[in-house]
Amino acid sequence: MARQTQTRERLVGTAGELFWRQGYAQTGVSSIMKRAGATSGSFYHFFPTKDDLLLAVLDAAAELISTEVLAAAETDATDPFGRVAIVIDAYRARTAANAPGYGIPVGTLAGELGPDHEAALRRVEKIYVMLVSRIAGWFADGDRRWNRSVDPRRLAEFVVAALEGASMMAVAGGRSAPFDACAEQLQMHLASLAIGPSSGAEDMPPPAQSATGAGGWKAW
Repeated sequence: MARQTQTRERLVGTAGELFWRQGYAQTGVSSIMKRAGATSGSFYHFFPTKDDLLLAVLDAAAELISTEVLAAAETDATDPFGRVAIVIDAYRARTAANAPGYGIPVGTLAGELGPDHEAALRRVEKIYVMLVSRIAGWFADGDRRWNRSVDPRRLAEFVVAALEGASMMAVAGGRSAPFDACAEQLQMHLASLAIGPSSGAEDMPPPAQSATGAGGWKAW
């Protein structure tokens, strides 16, 4: 059972890397099996089709985002400012690690998939819904008071959309300036909406500078 689990994980990890770097359409099942060191029998035991493997890749990405980004933010900070700062830093680190042409993996796949991959697009949608819902919960909970115009869910949607777009701009241009500018404006906007128990940009530290280098698909 342990060996089967390891084989499945290798297939999912290898497929995620290749889908990101080569594109879903350009990645053949044979190349996934060869790189993962798996037989065709093992592959089709776990995944009847390549589309089934794609769904598994997206499920793995969702788990990583939930446990390695959102849960970490909830553990390391109690104030929504601190939690969003951690998410911003996670986006920035992953953006800086990706060479030009390699975007955030989930967003890259979403841009390639068409109507004939409805199930996969719904998986991507679920990932973004999860991000928005968790962040909206941070804005709604606790003793932080906000301007009356604040709708926690709409504000969370704005945060996610801004970070996704800024990441794509930064990766396309091969420089971090677009992301840094977006992060700064986002932090200033959130600070301007807070009216208690304390407010101001000092509540939300800027994202840490992250070293550039090769990034893996597990950067989501």
